[in-house]
Amino acid sequence: MLRRRDALLPRVALMLTLALLPLGIIAVAQTQSAIVAARDTYRASLSAQTSRLISSEREAIQTARGITEGLANALAVLGPDDTICQDLMQFSADRNEEVVFLGYIDRERRSTCNNFGVNYDFSGIGALNRAMDLEDLAVTYNPAGGASGMPVVVLQQPVYTGQGVFRGFVTLSMLSDDMSASRASDPTAEDAVVVTFNADGTVLTSDEVPGGYAEFLPSQTELASLVGQGTQLFSETARNGQLRDFSVVPILNGKVYGLGSWQSQQPLLRERAFSLFTLLFPILMWLISLVVALMAIRLQVIGPIRVLGRQMRDFAQGRRVFRSETLTNAPTELREIGEIFSTMARKLTRDEADLENTVHERDVLIKEVHHRVKNNLQLMSSILNMQSRNAMNTSTRSALRKVQNRLTSLAAVHRGLYETPLVSQVRVDTLLQDLLGQLAKLGDSEEAPLDVSLELQPVTLVPDQAGPLAMLAAEGFTNALKYATAGDDGRRRIRVRLHPDESGPDMVMFEIANTVQNEMRAETEEGLGLKLIQAFCAQLDCRMKSSEEEAGWYAMQVCFKQQQFAPEQHTPRV
Repeated sequence: MLRRRDALLPRVALMLTLALLPLGIIAVAQTQSAIVAARDTYRASLSAQTSRLISSEREAIQTARGITEGLANALAVLGPDDTICQDLMQFSADRNEEVVFLGYIDRERRSTCNNFGVNYDFSGIGALNRAMDLEDLAVTYNPAGGASGMPVVVLQQPVYTGQGVFRGFVTLSMLSDDMSASRASDPTAEDAVVVTFNADGTVLTSDEVPGGYAEFLPSQTELASLVGQGTQLFSETARNGQLRDFSVVPILNGKVYGLGSWQSQQPLLRERAFSLFTLLFPILMWLISLVVALMAIRLQVIGPIRVLGRQMRDFAQGRRVFRSETLTNAPTELREIGEIFSTMARKLTRDEADLENTVHERDVLIKEVHHRVKNNLQLMSSILNMQSRNAMNTSTRSALRKVQNRLTSLAAVHRGLYETPLVSQVRVDTLLQDLLGQLAKLGDSEEAPLDVSLELQPVTLVPDQAGPLAMLAAEGFTNALKYATAGDDGRRRIRVRLHPDESGPDMVMFEIANTVQNEMRAETEEGLGLKLIQAFCAQLDCRMKSSEEEAGWYAMQVCFKQQQFAPEQHTPRV
């Protein structure tokens, strides 16, 4: 049964959809492009504003980085106990007002070289201990500096010897409040809450807002997870429950970042209704075009085609004559198809009637031929029977009897061929059942009783194979009857088998076996019977195989392939 999706309407709908798809894609793409452009502009604006708002922190940290790098390079060749070390620290701190503490801290967490000129022990500061373990640049926050006692941002620059051995840190502290103080005078800062944080997610500087800056940080994203990803912009619910836009800008890549928390200014770009509205017009255009096109196709094409198909189906099932007048309202093209089919249907009906008559006459003639051949063979058999009765010589009588048996077998074959319902297909098992049954009656006697076992499975062959197989079976049975010997119970036994063979597809196995004593075998000389059997094997395109199957039994087997009906086959000469 045909699937519904293979019908014309679904296909037309699909093709029309494909035709309108580029227009819809263009409309949606233009709208989405405008949305993306607005979103990109908004992102760039937030990133630029955040970068500007943290400019004071960036300048202070980058300045501190330059100071500590220069001092670290100097201390790579100088010792911390040199008087010039103290002078360098004091000179650098005096030239930069933001610096609170500037000094060298060795691996034992002690500082003897600093701008205060005081010896310090910083072993109790956890951030310093972690930095010593990493031996890398670190920027940390200390709410109470070890030297100043005030909230400071600490930058620690590692010092290495010329051989690459870690010696300690050049440490610079700056007041965290001073770093963000300049932002209070920026009017843009009123719309944002800005913080800076290090690689551990620790806040270094922040704006002073009611309720604290923490309420404006992302509720689900940790600050440490934003490290190492460059400039970012994302929207998320803040800890105070508001939907906010967050902009992340690097100050020192991998070390310090600035985060701006902005009240969301692009609600329209995020609303699902707005996104669906951009698809409404293309979908509406597609639906209207689809409905109009499908209605026109249904009225002008589908309806007449269904009428035409119904008439064709009725003609195919019952040879009802098609009338093209039923398509009067159909388009010209379909009416022409209906007229052509009407003409073809009438011609086909006449041709089928002529063909049926021809086939019937052929079958009658073929059956008549087989019937007359059978009658002629029976007549010849009767004449030979009369001749054998009058023959005085025993050898002559035996020869005539053999010829008579062969003619009887031929007559039985032709009788089976004209009695079969289909002349192109012969149930060879039924044919052999009748043929071998007659031969068994002729070969049975009171002096040597005969037991015949017929194991014949249903096998259908074309006449070109059924005839040779029947004659081969008759000759083989005659040969087995001739050489079959009686067993201990005084009875001769013959077994005939016909069945599909397992050696390949469409293969058929035929076998005749008879009881035989050890000193006797079936005919092996080049006699007439053996020559006939070999000729019939050639017609079947097979080879005969004879062997002693088991103790006291001798078998002849042939295996051949079933053939399809062929009008012409070349028959080997016998």
